[in-house]
Amino acid sequence: MRPVRRRNAQIIGFIGADGVVANIPTPIPLTEEMRDSIGPQPERIFRLAGPCIQSKCANWENQACALIDRMRQQVERLQLATEPAGKLPRCAIRSACVWWRQTGPEACRVCPHVIYNPSP
Repeated sequence: MRPVRRRNAQIIGFIGADGVVANIPTPIPLTEEMRDSIGPQPERIFRLAGPCIQSKCANWENQACALIDRMRQQVERLQLATEPAGKLPRCAIRSACVWWRQTGPEACRVCPHVIYNPSP
């Protein structure tokens, strides 16, 4: 997974020691000041989101984000997905989430396991 572009990036969760993302209810804009204080790779600490750029993205195929399907397969293979529950977890971006529009609640089962892990 590629890092979110600097422009308009928002923090939508924190990556726990177990590698699972803990969502936050309200997105926090990732400012240059914040980036300077935490270093060049905030993706190691935070789950970031940004506006979908659709066909300008390498993950955009057949008028949809192909990344969610790859992530679903990976999470299922590793048996990481959370069990479906009656109530979905809070999400700061659900109303604008491409994955939600494509796969509905299934995206929420996979989302906490999707992190960008840049090489050292």
